[in-house]
Amino acid sequence: MAQLFTRPRGTLEVEREQHEKSQVTSIHKAINSNEVPVKEKHARTIVLGTYHEKGAGMYWGTVNKLPLQGNHIICWKFCHILHKILRDGHKMAIVDSLKYMTHLTDLGKLWGHLKEGYGKLIGAYTKLLVQKLAFHKKNPNIPGNLVLTDQQLDEMAGRDPNGYFELSVDMLDYMDEILSLQAAVFNSLDMSRSNSMTNTGQCRLAPLIQCIQDSCALYDYIVKLLFKLHAVIPPDTLSGHRSRFLKQYGLLKTFYLSSGNLQYFKTLIQVPVLPENPPNFLIASDLASHVTPKVVLPPEPEIETPEVETVTADLVDTTVQQSDKFDEVFGTNLGDFNFSGQNGTPSPPVPDERDQLIQQLMAEIERLKQENARLKERAEEAIGILKQRIADLEERLEEMKKQAQEAEQEKENLKSQLEASAKDTAAVAKLEEMEKHAKASDEKFKKMKDIYGKLREEHVTLIRSFAEVEKQVKADKTVIEEKEQTRKALEQELEQVKMEQQVFSESLQKSADDVSSQLAATAALNTKLEQEKQSLEEQMESLDKTKSSLESSLSQLQSDLASLQEQLDQAKADKETTQNQHKITLGDMEQKMLDRAITEGEAILQDAIDQFDSSAHNSVMGTAEYLLSRAEPVLPLLAEFKQSIKGYGADKALLDKLIHGILTCSHGLGETIVQGKSTSNSASNVEQGDELINACRGAGEEGLQVLELLKKGALDDASSQLDKVTESVQKIMQLGETLLPKVEDVKTEDIGDLVDQEMQSTADAIEQATKKFQEILEQSRKTHSGIQLEVNEKMLDSCTSLIMAIKILVEKAKDLQREIVSQGRGTSSAKEFYKKHHRWTEGLISAAKAVGWGANVLVEGADKVVRGEGKFEELMVCSQEIAASTAQLVVASKVKAERGSQALAQMSHAAKGVSEATGNVVATAKNAAAMVEEQDTLDFSKITLHQAKRLEMDSQVRVLELESLLEKERVKLSELRKKHYQLAGESEQAEEAKASGDH
Repeated sequence: MAQLFTRPRGTLEVEREQHEKSQVTSIHKAINSNEVPVKEKHARTIVLGTYHEKGAGMYWGTVNKLPLQGNHIICWKFCHILHKILRDGHKMAIVDSLKYMTHLTDLGKLWGHLKEGYGKLIGAYTKLLVQKLAFHKKNPNIPGNLVLTDQQLDEMAGRDPNGYFELSVDMLDYMDEILSLQAAVFNSLDMSRSNSMTNTGQCRLAPLIQCIQDSCALYDYIVKLLFKLHAVIPPDTLSGHRSRFLKQYGLLKTFYLSSGNLQYFKTLIQVPVLPENPPNFLIASDLASHVTPKVVLPPEPEIETPEVETVTADLVDTTVQQSDKFDEVFGTNLGDFNFSGQNGTPSPPVPDERDQLIQQLMAEIERLKQENARLKERAEEAIGILKQRIADLEERLEEMKKQAQEAEQEKENLKSQLEASAKDTAAVAKLEEMEKHAKASDEKFKKMKDIYGKLREEHVTLIRSFAEVEKQVKADKTVIEEKEQTRKALEQELEQVKMEQQVFSESLQKSADDVSSQLAATAALNTKLEQEKQSLEEQMESLDKTKSSLESSLSQLQSDLASLQEQLDQAKADKETTQNQHKITLGDMEQKMLDRAITEGEAILQDAIDQFDSSAHNSVMGTAEYLLSRAEPVLPLLAEFKQSIKGYGADKALLDKLIHGILTCSHGLGETIVQGKSTSNSASNVEQGDELINACRGAGEEGLQVLELLKKGALDDASSQLDKVTESVQKIMQLGETLLPKVEDVKTEDIGDLVDQEMQSTADAIEQATKKFQEILEQSRKTHSGIQLEVNEKMLDSCTSLIMAIKILVEKAKDLQREIVSQGRGTSSAKEFYKKHHRWTEGLISAAKAVGWGANVLVEGADKVVRGEGKFEELMVCSQEIAASTAQLVVASKVKAERGSQALAQMSHAAKGVSEATGNVVATAKNAAAMVEEQDTLDFSKITLHQAKRLEMDSQVRVLELESLLEKERVKLSELRKKHYQLAGESEQAEEAKASGDH
């Protein structure tokens, strides 16, 4: 038993292990999940441990194993202890903690997302700790407790305004983080209750003690630095510093008042009180009234040696009877004592108060060792600082002596020169000059002498201080020796206690032999336990049966799960196969669509070229104005077509834009070619007509070449060939401009009245269409409901918006027409102007008629859709036809309008409104069709593989049928366009013949 308490002494390994064990125990006791404040004794042990190991490596190695990311209270206490270490621990603790700045930032970001509990508080605390580490990293000469003298503060800034400026900014940033943390803490508390006297409130308020200490020192240094800055820098430059300080002053004053009123802080710290008004940095004398605020902490209680002696005296008191000790250990009732077996061997004795006292004594010895080491280290640091200071002062003193000697030597030289000059009557002027220089040297010598005296006094003072420090060190050594003697005495007493413990153990063994008679009771107890064991075995058998049943059920479920998994894998494989087939089919369909679009474009262009050889088309007459109106929109279409070719080459998903470009350019180019042929028939100059025919034929053949290159997949060559088509269209437009009729060629009746009539008719038709839409909407609201009513309302609203946009366009066209007439007629009347420009007038009349007709058709189509007799596609086509008619009206108006005309700009803006309204009608029609079709959408979630295959085949058949119908409709559209061109040419030719006959 005595060997259990013995340990090897004087080995560094054992001391190191005891230190590490003590540190780990203190860290775990200080940083736990209980929402109570950290005990000061644990924090003090951790801080002293940093001096023992000269750094914070052990602290970081231990806390990294704690669940800092899993428990917010542990993370909060970790920040608190780290703040105390950085402030009061060894100076290398800051260096050891710099590499964990990123870890602290990550902890703050993690807990900052937690809005409740300590989340926001941890985020603010980690920011403060990172700011403190960055501050000390940038200013390594400032200690963690921020204790500096005025001279050290000046040396930190290097007595340079830039240094003062930068240091003040760093301190202001540091102060901001402290104020942010205290604001977060107080905001998390309900100040209407006594939070400071509850464990929860004290856990949150405890770290503010370090914040008060840091902020007090920072406030003093900031005030002094700002006064120094205002002495050398203009006040306007420091306005930002003053505003930041005033804001911090108000927050800091509130912080101190709130903290000072809490009962919790009154026993732990004396909170300073700031002055009623902040210092005025613009008045230099205000620095004299500045009082450095002081934070007062109560002295830490120390364990006195007499108390230990008293306990030791109690320990060696052996007056208690042996029987009393036995009763104390085993109790008076031996029947309650339990033995570990039936062989008569008693269980180990229960440790009594003596063991605990031994542990306390050993802990006290360890604490005394740590305190001795701490006192030695502090004394060594103080001696080192004073020695360095004395060395610096001695160095400065030597420099001042050298300067004084140089000044004395210079003075002697000047005196000798003065004596020599006095003998020379020619050097009187130089003598006066030398006297002035001698006086200046005397003054300089006196100043140097005064400085030397001050430095000598300061040196003497430091020597005295050094002597006092040495006395203090000697006194500390005496205290250490006394404590060492106390420790040795305690160790001797400990040995005596161990011997008594051995004697007590032997007597305890004898007493244990006397209680062997209790074995009978133990045997009865074993019998009872045997019965309970049988009962438990029966329960185990029942549980085994239940387990077997559950295992069989589990195996059945596993087999069912495997079967279902196989079915799922098969279904996934079938799904992948179907998707691959769909992709292949989709690719084939896209290629067919592209081929069909190219074929359609070739058919349109070839049909337009074939009109050159058609005898029926030779009689069709066209105008140059109409040719230009049809050729001008082709150029932007060709540009868009070229961009769509490049886009399709980069992304095959842009097939729709490419097909749209093929069809629109084919139609536009085909119509331009046909109109060019018609215009050549009406040309008075045969050579110009033939040249126009050749240009149109060339444009058509070049367009066919573009489509042929697209069919082969040569996208780059097709894009280059498209530039030639653009040049051909431009050439057609140039030739068309040469065929414009001259003023003297116009011979027609006055049609000015007809222009006003057609424009008014168009406006009336638009007005009637608006009223008709309202009537249709009212009727639909009476007869429909649900989705159908929603669809009808959206369609009619979009159509009404289109009609209103057209109405605005027509009004703007009227204004532009009046402007054109007023600017172009000169002294003639409006009718004479229309007669003079009858071709342009005819274009206006034709465009106005087309707009009015389109409005009526749109009303009829909307009425059919609402009644369920029409299709949404009809409305889309009608809106696009109206947009084309309005475009013709805009082009016809632009021919005579001046480029900078305000009315022309307004009409162009109105034309954009028509385009947007047309797009809205088309989009609304598509959405409406989709909404109606959603009601009939099939539910594919419950169909089988066979049903999916059948539906796929039916869908393919439907696609082929629709493609066939589309091909037929395109042929029909081509024939209708041919007939339209023929009828338009014949009508225009008849009107010209009639006009010539009347003339």
